[in-house]
Amino acid sequence: MPISVHVCLTCLSHVGCPSGCDVGVALGRVMAYNCECNGHSNRCSYIDFINVVTCVSCKHNTRGQNCQFCRLGYYRNPSLPLDAEDVCVECECSAAGSVSPHCSESGLCQCKGGATGRRCDSCLPGYTWRGGGASCTENMCDEEGLVCQNGGTCIDFRRCVCPANATGVLCENRVCLKKGGCQDDAESSAPSLTSQLYLLSLGLIGSALR
Repeated sequence: MPISVHVCLTCLSHVGCPSGCDVGVALGRVMAYNCECNGHSNRCSYIDFINVVTCVSCKHNTRGQNCQFCRLGYYRNPSLPLDAEDVCVECECSAAGSVSPHCSESGLCQCKGGATGRRCDSCLPGYTWRGGGASCTENMCDEEGLVCQNGGTCIDFRRCVCPANATGVLCENRVCLKKGGCQDDAESSAPSLTSQLYLLSLGLIGSALR
């Protein structure tokens, strides 16, 4: 059971000041030991103008009137009782990947764009972790959705190195290296098709003349 003791608290005049207290103080009651602080403090303070007893000097990274909450930067471990010394767990939000060092009551950190995970220390698909506080940056190329074309090579997910006959972000544009000019497949196939039609016409005319 909590133990109550009498202490002299501030008052403004002789009126209402109990015997045993000097001028300017009044007699009050506070929990001296075994305060209702969930085992995280044995000190309480009585706030007379709102008639509330509150715990002071909460330990084990707790806070609140009864040391029932976790400090900012910590969250409660739901598998432990409230009076456990290690009930409050540090958020450990990634300084590079998270918006804030504080987390939600469930321990989830608020991530920057491209970052994911409870601590925001990994990247979403299509992003790559960068050092120097850059966190997750969007891939300019990869081996899945943003594949370098025409023989290009993806370097560190940042850019495609194109061969001499290709250009563009993903080496998607082919470059003609022939001095006499280049023809695409449709143009190069046109002469062949014309020749076939000409030969077919000659065959039909020959048959008609027989």
